[in-house]
Amino acid sequence: MKHKNGLGLGALVALALGTVVGAGVVTLTGQAIAVTGRSAWLAYLIATVAGFLMIVPYALLGNCMIPKGGNYTITATFLGDRWGGFIGISAVLIIFNMGLFGSGFGQYVNVLFPAVPAKTAALLGITFFFILNLTGVQKMAKVQNILSVILFVGLGLFILLGISKTSGQGMDLKAPDFFTHGAEGFGAAVMLLAASTVGHKNIINFTSEARNPKRDVPKALAITSAIILVLYIGIAFVNSTVLPVEQVAGKPLTEVAKVIMPGMLYYLFIIGGPLASLSTTINSAFAIMSTPIRQAARDGWFPEKIAVTNKNGIPYIIYILVYLVGILPIILNLSIKIITSNVVLIVSISELIVFFAIWRLPRILPEAWEKRYYKLPKTVFYIGVGAAILLRGIFVALSLKNLTPVLAVTTIGLFVIFFIYATVLVKAQKVNVKKSYEIESNTNLGG
Repeated sequence: MKHKNGLGLGALVALALGTVVGAGVVTLTGQAIAVTGRSAWLAYLIATVAGFLMIVPYALLGNCMIPKGGNYTITATFLGDRWGGFIGISAVLIIFNMGLFGSGFGQYVNVLFPAVPAKTAALLGITFFFILNLTGVQKMAKVQNILSVILFVGLGLFILLGISKTSGQGMDLKAPDFFTHGAEGFGAAVMLLAASTVGHKNIINFTSEARNPKRDVPKALAITSAIILVLYIGIAFVNSTVLPVEQVAGKPLTEVAKVIMPGMLYYLFIIGGPLASLSTTINSAFAIMSTPIRQAARDGWFPEKIAVTNKNGIPYIIYILVYLVGILPIILNLSIKIITSNVVLIVSISELIVFFAIWRLPRILPEAWEKRYYKLPKTVFYIGVGAAILLRGIFVALSLKNLTPVLAVTTIGLFVIFFIYATVLVKAQKVNVKKSYEIESNTNLGG
């Protein structure tokens, strides 16, 4: 499927960057320094490479087909209705990620305007982009393109001005503040940061809006991965080496920005760097988070009427749901670290199932495999998906270790309830799972 006026490669890269460069790099870098010291930049290197390996299955799948319902469609197609329903229902939990984005946004607005409480700013920021997204995907994408340019100017400035002021200890592996909490702290930092290195996989939810999805989605994922590798390491290196560890541990990028950026440049950085990056993430999150829920509703896992659209083609009831669930962690005053750890567990378990589904693609849907855009051999396909399964399995184990027993048990308990619910609906024949993918990609329209 290809739309003549759909999203091209540039728009897909802008959306991908907006989904991945956001809350993580501007909010979690300081958290990583708190648990591992100056080695945070090295932790980001490993986390970004691991993140790339974990988005490879999406690139391989996008090379073969266009899933209209994202992970829900993928799982239902290759693992059956019950598992598809489980993933579609579980997608509601991932909406809590919006709380992380909003909390980071509020932090930086509070730095600019101390009179505005961070909580209020977080709620207002999410509300603004909620209203914008109701106007349609094309308008959202145009705003995303503008914000992405502003974002990279701001973060690029942070790296360029900061590199000259970094200390030599940033490369000294034997320095006492390089691995402040040993291997365990370093592993915890990698775990924490990895959550911010895989967000671009979500452009799989825009395949039905893309001009040439089977060609451009894998390419956009690869381009985005290369960009964030350089960007994340640069930001983490500057943030962890300009000032003493105790001054930046657990703090946002503004502590270092005050030192390396004079006068008004500092305030422009906050707007063009952290605020722009968080804005791009929040802006794209509504469409990403609603896609699997929308298709699941059409198939009967949720009331079908919640999938109705407004005049702009937006499933506004689901967007309202995303908005309300997304602001809940902010209203409850949950910490950024708690939100992140919980979401990492939710995403890791869900994606482990999705990766097992993708593994079955060549056998279950041989037509899609034969019509793949890039003619990779099956060996490459299975190695790519297999590596991602192994990594996600490790992340599930580490996520359980980093969560409090209550949160871990609660999350696992919810997954069990969702699976039982999906099983009951299937046995009662209450669902009608429709084909929600396409194999052909019309390449005659240019692009």
